[in-house]
Amino acid sequence: MFAVPFAAAGIAIFLFMVAPAIYDWARMQSWQPVAAQVESATLQSHRGSKGGATHSVSVRYRYEVGGVTYTGQRAAIHERPDNIGSFQEQLGRRLKGAQRTGTPVLVWVNPTRPTESIADRSLRPGLVGLALGIAVLIGGVGLLVLTAVVRKVWGGLRASAAL
Repeated sequence: MFAVPFAAAGIAIFLFMVAPAIYDWARMQSWQPVAAQVESATLQSHRGSKGGATHSVSVRYRYEVGGVTYTGQRAAIHERPDNIGSFQEQLGRRLKGAQRTGTPVLVWVNPTRPTESIADRSLRPGLVGLALGIAVLIGGVGLLVLTAVVRKVWGGLRASAAL
């Protein structure tokens, strides 16, 4: 039973962190660039229990598609705060600068559903790789132990049946 939580955690990390990011990135490749006006942008710092800081970006922007004005709030594919590289800080500075100067930024808009948009559709290989590595490591340990247990039990059952 020790191995089940590890296998489940590895599968959950893959299903809830890695797969959605790759799926979103892939579907956003057909989205169209549209000029947007940044209404508000904030780089938020979050302090963890161990003293480390993570960052996230909050943004609100306005854009127009087909004569209709829309408002977007999604900054990036990965919406959770993190401290992997300087992506969050750079995106926050770029969007805050655009807000301050009134300079339009390009956002990516789903052409079949213009209410859906994102300020930066970059897939962050470092973040995806880290999550995938953790999923494989934790899930792999769990699956290896489960496989060993099943083989042991199966071998015992076969040996009992042969007697």
